[in-house]
Amino acid sequence: MIKIDHIQKQFEKNEVLKDINGEVNKGEVVCIIGPSGSGKSTLLRCINQLETPTSGAVWFNGKDLTKETAQQLSTLGESIGMVFQNFNLFPNLTVIENLTLAPIRVKKMSQTEAKKIGMKYLTRVGLAEKADAYPASLSGGQQQRVAIARALSMNPEVMLFDEPTSALDPEMVGEVLQVMQELADEKMTMIVVTHEMGFAKKVADQVWFMDGGYLLEKDTPKEIFDHPKEERTKDFINKIIVD
Repeated sequence: MIKIDHIQKQFEKNEVLKDINGEVNKGEVVCIIGPSGSGKSTLLRCINQLETPTSGAVWFNGKDLTKETAQQLSTLGESIGMVFQNFNLFPNLTVIENLTLAPIRVKKMSQTEAKKIGMKYLTRVGLAEKADAYPASLSGGQQQRVAIARALSMNPEVMLFDEPTSALDPEMVGEVLQVMQELADEKMTMIVVTHEMGFAKKVADQVWFMDGGYLLEKDTPKEIFDHPKEERTKDFINKIIVD
């Protein structure tokens, strides 16, 4: 479904991504791990074209996103859901208004249809009773679950998660990971940048280890965590606790 082909990204003289290659098949969960500053989030942003790669290509269902027009990207973008670290909910809109905004504006849905779909996904993440609440009244974990429901309301083919639990209090992490686990069980294609190694070990089909702008190693969770081949991967794994 997604092919990353020799992606390189440079900000002025700072080379953040160095010749990244990888493939994600339909229904797979790929977890990207590695130290802070290794380029993980930038790679995710290049996949959905929030950042334009300096060179290389990102293929999505056979189309090179780096060659598409803004209009074509907008249409394709509906197929790629994104969940950010800091929720990015509109504070002046209720929860259900946050969920219906894009379906109405982008997909030209009626208010009634958008609300029906929004309520379906709010129920899905266990927050139907919060439909008329404002984001400020919700806990961090609830806000992130709303953000996931909002992305799902566009009926995407793939979901990208950029460290979705790193801004949460520890006791709220589980409720967000539970929703993501359920999505994985339903064979939603997902790429997850995460520090939650237990989640990566349990849920991922592939784990990609990045450091210093390089994708140094990619394999099954068992191989990455139990038999890492690269010294840098070994160092990283040895310094973290994996359940």
